[in-house]
Amino acid sequence: MNKLRLTLGIAAIAIGSFAAFSFAPASNLNEETTGEFYVNPNGSMGLPVDPAHPCEGSGPLCSQEYNIETGEKTDNPALIKNGVRRP
Repeated sequence: MNKLRLTLGIAAIAIGSFAAFSFAPASNLNEETTGEFYVNPNGSMGLPVDPAHPCEGSGPLCSQEYNIETGEKTDNPALIKNGVRRP
């Protein structure tokens, strides 16, 4: 009887642990929600920035960070680049 009670107790703990992790929210650490994009002449989000063609020099707004889901700029000063895209 003690062995049965111990087995049922262990099974209950295992099922409870499984259920707790099954309903836990999924992690979104690997999902990118922002990205660096070139700026179109009208100020909208253009193509993703290509490291082979960076923005150089001074001049108009060249690239900045945008929210991928909404297409809105994030105004992150570290990723706002002026200049001209190098061909």
